[in-house]
Formats: sequence, structure tokens, C-alpha cells
Amino acid sequence: MLIDFDIVTIIIGLAIYSGICLFIRCKYKPSRVYYIFSTIMFIYIMAVIKITIFPLVMIGLPSNITESINLIPFHNGFGRTDVLNFLMTLPFGMILPFVTKSKTIKSVSIKGFMLGCLVEILQLLEILFTDGFSVKIVDVNDVIFNLGGTVAGYLVMCLVSKLIDRPSKKGRVFMKYVFDVLDGVKLV
Repeated sequence: MLIDFDIVTIIIGLAIYSGICLFIRCKYKPSRVYYIFSTIMFIYIMAVIKITIFPLVMIGLPSNITESINLIPFHNGFGRTDVLNFLMTLPFGMILPFVTKSKTIKSVSIKGFMLGCLVEILQLLEILFTDGFSVKIVDVNDVIFNLGGTVAGYLVMCLVSKLIDRPSKKGRVFMKYVFDVLDGVKLV
């Protein structure tokens, strides 16, 4: 059986996102601009889920689980998937400060590491639930390059925040929010 990323997955994602937004709205009362960035983050997370988790292959053919797991960094050298993992998480590092209080490289790094670990844990669960048969590979390199991409995305945002001239924020709610976040980002 093959479970693919489809309309049901999107509806489930939207239901979860709506619940999170409702909770955040009741607890923190964020601005409307915050919801623009949280929607961008939601679309990004759904894309990551589509790329990294789906399709779920439920065939149940016996396989050697150890062939689907690599815990030795750079065991297979450096390849295309490493670059793709790096590029996949660049946006995460850029968007994160707009939707969380993560405004330092340390807090962004921790969240990037957690994202990489979460994806690999979900892939491991898929391998375990399919009796070792999976098209996915749990790879420590993925976590390393996910972390690197997140940090690089954050550093790009820090650099951009230093290069952009600050226009008048008066009367521009969106730009005020953007520049307030950019003014708060720090490398330490």
C-alpha cells in the first residue's frame, strides 16, 4: 500500500495549523502580520513533510534495517542529497525569527537541529513500521546538513537585515513588524 501526500494530508495539516493558530491567538494575541509569516511557515513545513516523509510505502517486504540507517557522519562522502538537505532548510532559518522568539544563532541552531532529528525519527518510524522495507534512509548527514542550512538561512537573514535601509515605519504595519524582527536578530 502506498500513502501519498494528497488532499487528506493537506486537510489534516490545515486542521492542526488552525488549532495552533487558535491557541496562539487566545494566549498571545499576535498581530495580523504574524499570521502572514506563520502561514508562510506552515506552507514551508507542509512542503518539507511532502519531500521528506511521503510517500509512505506499506509493502511489508522483509529487508535489512541496518541498510536503511547510517549513523557514521560522511560515511558515503558528500553528495547531492547533502546539498538538497542544506537547501531545504535555508528557508527555515530565515522564517523562524518571524514566528518564534528565536532571535539568536544559538536558539535557531537548536531548532534546526530539532527539525533535522524530527525528520529522521519519522523516517526511522516508517522503516520500523514497514518491517525494515522503506525507500527512506535514516542518515546522520541529513541532520548535519539540515542544521547547516538552518544556520546559513539565519545568517543570510542577519546579513540582509544589516544591508537594508530602514524606511519610515510609520503607518506600515507589515514593514514595522519585519524591521522590528530584523532589528532583534543577533549572532550571539
